[in-house]
Amino acid sequence: MKQQQFEADNAALWTEISALLEGAGHDQRALPALYRRLCQCLALSSQRGYSPALTDYLQKLVGACHRRLYGTAIERPNTLVRWMLVDFPCRVRAEWRLLLLTCLAFFGVALGVGLLIWFKPQWAYSFASASDLDGYRAMYQPGKASVGRGGSEGDVMMFGHYIWNNVSIGFRTFAGGIFGGIPALVSVAFNGMHLGVIAAWLSRDPATAHQFWSFVITHASVEVTGLLLCGMSGIRLGLALIHPGRRTRAHALHETSQYMFPVIVGGSLMTFLAAFIEAFWSASAVIPIHVKYAVGGTCWVLVIGFFLFAGRGKQ
Repeated sequence: MKQQQFEADNAALWTEISALLEGAGHDQRALPALYRRLCQCLALSSQRGYSPALTDYLQKLVGACHRRLYGTAIERPNTLVRWMLVDFPCRVRAEWRLLLLTCLAFFGVALGVGLLIWFKPQWAYSFASASDLDGYRAMYQPGKASVGRGGSEGDVMMFGHYIWNNVSIGFRTFAGGIFGGIPALVSVAFNGMHLGVIAAWLSRDPATAHQFWSFVITHASVEVTGLLLCGMSGIRLGLALIHPGRRTRAHALHETSQYMFPVIVGGSLMTFLAAFIEAFWSASAVIPIHVKYAVGGTCWVLVIGFFLFAGRGKQ
């Protein structure tokens, strides 16, 4: 094909691309497809030995398109920020049934066991040993330099311990969901039972009641929520294996894991944040109890409000 015919056949394409680059075009979404055709034109021009002026013109046009599509970093979405502020809360709301199930497993068991021990404290020895119950009571005695600790460990050491404890529980709960979701639900219920036993046992003693609740109220807002989200994610993976629909089980597991990835990342970050709060805020005996109650209540309101309203209308 002669150069004159080549230019006549593709002049409309080049004009349309130039208009889009200048902002005169209406549909900017057409640029990627037009860019591919333009690259083909440049390749043909170089292969057929057309004039250097035409080749240079096409080269500059290709460079301008490439910069528009790939060169402006500020227009690229921040993946982690979008996961946390949009995808994370939206996908939690989309799985509200599983979230409700995990909430019932945790808070329902905690409330049931707690009421049983409140009215019949001898039942506490059926869930924990006498040495463990005495240890819990000693940890929350008034006047301790660090509330909620059995020894004299420092804040940084306890921070590492809390990270290992919280994150490992969350990931074990998540991983257990692969077996049909039942182990994840059992793990959530077991942690609820543990909380119910300790809460009811210490709440019966006026000397330890406020010490305990002021200790747990702040970091529990993110720790318990992170645990519930890990359990919810694991159950969703287990259900994908049980009921893959028209997909293969491997395909269903792959798609579900990609969909729930922001949720498990968000839940893990919440348990990590809980470890920081627990080590440096909750355990401090310098902070007044009423301040801990106020901050803890605010944290619960913020967490609930985040999952109710964050990301609406942005997907």
